[in-house]
Amino acid sequence: MSKTYTDKDHALILGGVFQAARLTFELARYGRTDETALNASINSLFQTRPENVAAVFGGVTGVQLGLRHFITQLESPADRNPELTQYSIRLLQLGRKLFGDEKRLNALGQDLEDFQSRADAFGFENNLRYTQLAKIYQDHISTISPRIMVQGEPEQLNNPDVAARIRCALLAGVRAAHLWYQCDGKRWHLLTRQKRLLEAAHELLEEET
Repeated sequence: MSKTYTDKDHALILGGVFQAARLTFELARYGRTDETALNASINSLFQTRPENVAAVFGGVTGVQLGLRHFITQLESPADRNPELTQYSIRLLQLGRKLFGDEKRLNALGQDLEDFQSRADAFGFENNLRYTQLAKIYQDHISTISPRIMVQGEPEQLNNPDVAARIRCALLAGVRAAHLWYQCDGKRWHLLTRQKRLLEAAHELLEEET
């Protein structure tokens, strides 16, 4: 990828983070979410040699949900969801930890590569796909502090299928957060460059309409 990143690149990445947060929230509360957005987020896990940032997410379409919620969270205090804010902050923290842990990052990358090889060879039903990716999250991410404490309805959190999809969403969110640091993003940019990032997010969504 390019060594120079634009505000639109950074807005796309934050769209990936906020999308994972939104997917997690909806699954934990309602047991359902936008499956197209979930699959786009999961597919980002396997874009290891993208030409650019947009290619990681399959273009703007892949993170439309996240871009919309990024804008809402920062522009509309009355509509702000504190759980989304909490999840997004935790994902960025985990992404930073992963960015500095080459051994863990390499092991995670190997497991994802092995998973993709098996999926290509045998084909997986969605439930098995979610379950195996959830285990990768548990093996490599859930042991990192600070752990993400997901809030929701016990009926959903105790449902193995829902729990697996939540972990898939979180794994994709950590991937986006790691990309944020790879592309020279800083946590304080959410404050110091907030206006620029919001303008970029609006422009990206307008380009899709």
